[in-house]
Amino acid sequence: MWLTLIPGILAGLGLTLAAAQLLPRQPRLASAITRLGTTTRVTAVRQSDIKSRVGSWVHSRLPDLPGFTLPIKDLALVGTPVNTFLYEKTKLAAIGLIAPAVIGLLAQTIGVAPFYIPALAGVGVAALLWFGPDRDLKIASARAREEFSRAVAVYLELVAAERKRGAPASHALETAAAVGKSWVFVRIRQELTRARYSGVPPWDALNSFSDEISVPELADVAKIIRLSGENGAAVYETLRQRGRSLRVQLLNAEQIRANEVSERMTSLPLAALALVFCGIILTPLLLTLAGS
Repeated sequence: MWLTLIPGILAGLGLTLAAAQLLPRQPRLASAITRLGTTTRVTAVRQSDIKSRVGSWVHSRLPDLPGFTLPIKDLALVGTPVNTFLYEKTKLAAIGLIAPAVIGLLAQTIGVAPFYIPALAGVGVAALLWFGPDRDLKIASARAREEFSRAVAVYLELVAAERKRGAPASHALETAAAVGKSWVFVRIRQELTRARYSGVPPWDALNSFSDEISVPELADVAKIIRLSGENGAAVYETLRQRGRSLRVQLLNAEQIRANEVSERMTSLPLAALALVFCGIILTPLLLTLAGS
């Protein structure tokens, strides 16, 4: 009997959520001040506020289990807030849970199947959709981390050129970061600007940023420049050597991937050809056995 109550529960929950969004709320002074003097649309701010509220609510109730651990470093690398990430996961899981229930209601209405069969399948669909953004984030962060490493190799050369011209350590880091226009150099400039206004040494800021996004190549830049800034050591050749070794490392990784792709391209046709020959040999034997 309790299975017949599930459609009413889902419908009541949906109406409650819709009514909660339509009810007037206490205006938030911080949001109003933020919008002063800007051209941000109210709908965009409202949508961002919904993502923040839903994401923070889910974040506070996540169980301490391996499948629910947040990839903080990957999120920091791609620049996605934690609340936005959890909002997308929750939205997909809710769609996966409710859509089969709606299909079950339609199937039960026309007499094809009982309601609870698609509704129970919705639990598995919701679980798959919940972990879908984790897979996408892992792929995106791997690509972003590789691109970051390539940019750091260029950044090492630029910093080395600035140090050879006699620029101070902190000035060399900022000037080299101002040359590039990619998102990697933008992130590095943001960290250096934040460090300058907060009074933190730039090499310490880059080291912390490297730990935050799990890009150890950036920490190498910070360690080398720290020697120059604190001890006055000549680090031009050290920077150049680290840049060359990083480029060789990246080229070797690309070569390995290219070899793997070429092996797959040659092995798949050979495997298909072997299956064809096996079919040619086994088909007469199977037909003879079937006839006998």
